[in-house]
Amino acid sequence: MKESHLSIVSILGVFILWFLVTRDGLGIVKPVIFPSPFMVIEAAISTSSLIGTDVLYTMFRVVCGLVTGTVLGITVGMLVCFNNKLYYLINPLIESSRPVPVIAMIPFFLMWFGIGEIGKFLLVTLGVFAIIVINTIEAIRNVQPIYVKAGQTLGAGKKDIFSKIILPSIIPALIGPIRVCVAISFTLVVAAEFMGAQAGMGYRILQARKMFNTDVIFLGVVMFGILSALVDTSIRKLLQHLTRWTERA
Repeated sequence: MKESHLSIVSILGVFILWFLVTRDGLGIVKPVIFPSPFMVIEAAISTSSLIGTDVLYTMFRVVCGLVTGTVLGITVGMLVCFNNKLYYLINPLIESSRPVPVIAMIPFFLMWFGIGEIGKFLLVTLGVFAIIVINTIEAIRNVQPIYVKAGQTLGAGKKDIFSKIILPSIIPALIGPIRVCVAISFTLVVAAEFMGAQAGMGYRILQARKMFNTDVIFLGVVMFGILSALVDTSIRKLLQHLTRWTERA
């Protein structure tokens, strides 16, 4: 069996197990506790218009916060590394705030910004920024000095060293952190939508919980998994294309 087929087998195995333990199979678990696959499919069909709108809201929040936090994190990380005064000014703030869970700030964001989009956007941006800025600083520090010296020997200016040596060198080191930030972005958006929203997958799950609609709840969980996988795959393919010159196992 090809390795690519193993993923399909594992997914089918989970689906079959899910089918067997629920109402449509052996009925081991009650539907109110764990809905069957066909119940989830029926819920997807009956709520397709609402779910479509919720998906758009959630994806908009995730993508905007993820992109903004990544760009800001890389930018600040580079500025800090190339300016010692800025490093000693900003680094203590970064290090002292890094251990604080961003999700703990949700009540304050609700008080400051209400249930509008600004609070959710800033929450995701802050969560992504905290991870990317640290990893950018470490990635730049790990760039081999011999590459920079070689560029200077060949007459490269600061702009060329940055664009042709530093930036290409740190992108491979940021692939992992950016992929982690995808999952964190969805987590923060779900939490924010639980706390206060009028649309979004988190909001839909919360409303379904109040009505004990476990099929809609499970549909929301499945949709989060699918959306997260799509965003992660897209970013991974893009970053692999940008770093196609590197050797990978």
